[in-house]
Amino acid sequence: MLNIAVLTATALTSDAIEQVTNETGIFEVVFKGAPTGVTIPAVIRALRMHDPDLILLDLADWESVVALARQIKDCKLRGIMVGFRPDWNQVEKLVYKAAGINYLLREPFSPTELETLAYEALHKERRVTNQNILAFLPAKAGGGCSTVVIHAAAGLATSFPKKVLLIEGDRRSGVYSIMLNLDNRLGLDNALALGNALTPVEWHQHVERIAGFDLLIANPQNRRRVPTWADYYQLLQYVQSKYDYLFVDFPEVVNEATAEVVRAARSIFIVCTPEIASMKMARLRAEELEACEISSHRIHVIVNRCEHGDASAQELEKMLGRPVFWTLPNDYPSLKAAMSESRLASDESPFVEACQALGRKLGGLPEAAPERSKFSLLRKLSRIAS
Repeated sequence: MLNIAVLTATALTSDAIEQVTNETGIFEVVFKGAPTGVTIPAVIRALRMHDPDLILLDLADWESVVALARQIKDCKLRGIMVGFRPDWNQVEKLVYKAAGINYLLREPFSPTELETLAYEALHKERRVTNQNILAFLPAKAGGGCSTVVIHAAAGLATSFPKKVLLIEGDRRSGVYSIMLNLDNRLGLDNALALGNALTPVEWHQHVERIAGFDLLIANPQNRRRVPTWADYYQLLQYVQSKYDYLFVDFPEVVNEATAEVVRAARSIFIVCTPEIASMKMARLRAEELEACEISSHRIHVIVNRCEHGDASAQELEKMLGRPVFWTLPNDYPSLKAAMSESRLASDESPFVEACQALGRKLGGLPEAAPERSKFSLLRKLSRIAS
């Protein structure tokens, strides 16, 4: 949840604002104080200690709060100042801005007005800056999207020394815990609930170390309240500086909460199979993303389970109505064997080799790894000869 500090000399106003924040379900008032009648250093100390995301400042008596506003600005606190009063003119707005108050709310304000302003202010002043967020979603269930994502993440993590995090965004399924026989009682929902309150020690208790990267699994048995955009925003804020690449595996439908990640992503990949129904659903998913103001150049299609004799790349692109970013071969025996042993598929699998090349491409590396491929071929030949 987003933390708010309320600075007003009127107890009635303070209580009313706290009620408004409670109704949104995304805010928590962590500090209430009077901007007058106490020393400015005491307020600054309280703001430093509680570290709110937003600082709501009552501007009814501007002369009595201007010094505090300027001090907050000079201290460069993380919290964004939001002033509120019944009305103001253009000159007053410029005066407030000079004191560091760039956002204003007309009092009384509704929960929707507060949330809308918070969204605008946070995404303008403290937007997610990691340029390597990669979101994946299936065209339809059963297309192997999660299998593709986890092997691509492993391919990137093992290709060169970069920190990679894979977030399992499907709260209802938790397929990775089944695939790898993991039992993390914390996982995604708990991380979303803690948000900025996460400590480094707690974070390492939430993730699993797999094949050179960190995995934040969904735990369907530990689901809490339905996440909001603010929960995903705070999670991205927390992890973006800790990792070089963020892979996020979502279910096929993007909601208001998960749209936070999709909008921040450098690229969104729709994973489908060569089947007609799957490709038609891929087109629909792309149209849904574009309707959410996601530019078409950020939306890509990966075709999984391709076999010899399937449609050519040109035919696939014609049916999809857009270019194919990558194709992956069908290697059911290798994946079935890996699943039965709760592990990732072997490096000798053609599917894994294609996923490793995909991971390298996502990381901006050459797609081919000649030495490794030749060594794998020699091993295969020697096995056949024996």
